[in-house]
Amino acid sequence: MTEFELYIMIFQALDHYWDKHQGEALGMFLSGMNPFLFQGEGSAVPDYYISYQRFIGGRTITVRNSFDLAMAYIKDLDKDYITEAFAWVERDAWMEKAMKMFQGHKS
Repeated sequence: MTEFELYIMIFQALDHYWDKHQGEALGMFLSGMNPFLFQGEGSAVPDYYISYQRFIGGRTITVRNSFDLAMAYIKDLDKDYITEAFAWVERDAWMEKAMKMFQGHKS
């Protein structure tokens, strides 16, 4: 799994929560985090993805460790509304989705 693929999974998990709860602060964050606005790797607000890349720091990302890395990144953001949204993500559901999405990658 690449760092951009993990970033997309984190975005999708938070966006799924936002779809159900519509919090303004999370909506603003997701607008900046959006990885689909432009072609290539990045986010709508470049600093969001740059900050994420610094956090990942070249670590190896696998399907197996992706949830833990995502959780660590969320904690590092230190925003209660983001932590609350990601807390709704179940590890088993995350792993199942990761396995389906990234079957061709090493895990």
